[in-house]
Amino acid sequence: MKLNTFNDVEKRYREIKPLVSKYHTLEDNVRPIADRRRKYERIERVHSNKYILRDTLPLESTPQYVNSPWHKKYLELAIERPPITWEKKTNPGGDLTYEEITVRAGINHSYDTSRYNFLREYLPRYMHFNSGSKHFIRHKVVDIEKGVYVGEEGIVRSTTNKYVDRYIPRPEYRWSISATPGTEPEPEPDFLLRFRRKDKWPVGVWDFSGPFWPEPRVRVDKHKKNSLKPHIDKFYEWMCIIGPLMPYDDWDYRERMINEINEHKRGVSYFKSLQNPDTLPARLATEIVMDYNHPLRTHLAWHFLTQTDIRGVDTQEAGRKFRNDFNRRANDTFDLQYTEMVQQEN
Repeated sequence: MKLNTFNDVEKRYREIKPLVSKYHTLEDNVRPIADRRRKYERIERVHSNKYILRDTLPLESTPQYVNSPWHKKYLELAIERPPITWEKKTNPGGDLTYEEITVRAGINHSYDTSRYNFLREYLPRYMHFNSGSKHFIRHKVVDIEKGVYVGEEGIVRSTTNKYVDRYIPRPEYRWSISATPGTEPEPEPDFLLRFRRKDKWPVGVWDFSGPFWPEPRVRVDKHKKNSLKPHIDKFYEWMCIIGPLMPYDDWDYRERMINEINEHKRGVSYFKSLQNPDTLPARLATEIVMDYNHPLRTHLAWHFLTQTDIRGVDTQEAGRKFRNDFNRRANDTFDLQYTEMVQQEN
């Protein structure tokens, strides 16, 4: 179900009969948005110009769900910071009325699956939530007539297929069920995004009104990479020669590679990372690439070739793609990257 405007939300609220059961009275005013079995997905009316779409039930009416201090703390924060809030507002001059939607992503650093699914289901049309390594809201933008300010009356707008991603930080704190009550850190800032639209704008058209959160961007450490580049280039040329002859896609060969690497580094806690070819330790990889006679040089080549099929390189375009894939993996394998926080402004 898509609720695309403030009027849609208001109309849906009026249509829903409050749920009454042994756990909920009529005064609780629990109104499920869609499926009444999913009563925690509900609409709450604050006043005539503000409605909240919630993904949890009131604590006072659901004591049976609060099974630990951690769970109670989580639910309190989920109620304090609901996923979607719809409001109808007027600008300070009183001459322009607009709708505003406030969106909040996860309460936890990860595994906040119910919140993620709620956003995917109930964000308005042409607004999407991405819960990958970086959280962002993707919304549809419009062509604006040249020279016309966004907020003015009578603006000429036309829908387009252009989308913009608005970054929203992921909470860093990982909630722990086993945490001792009272030892949890203070909640992080209230990470949210706000979008506005006028009543007469096409459905799905929004203007972003902030806030702009600093966004993590992965950068290449050029100084570090330049010092290692001659060794990487020589290794790449050698790998391209021996790669087609290597049975890198054979399971037994894979087991042999992992066992020999672990044998070489016996006593060092590399074992877990070496179960996945994607996570060869950077210090070990750097030692190997700088030493042409290193006993694990073939193993490093295997590490790269498990993810990039050199046997399929039969054209110039395929060769360029293979080299680009190798460069990206090299940046990660040799720890040649760092994260920089970039402040967005538009």
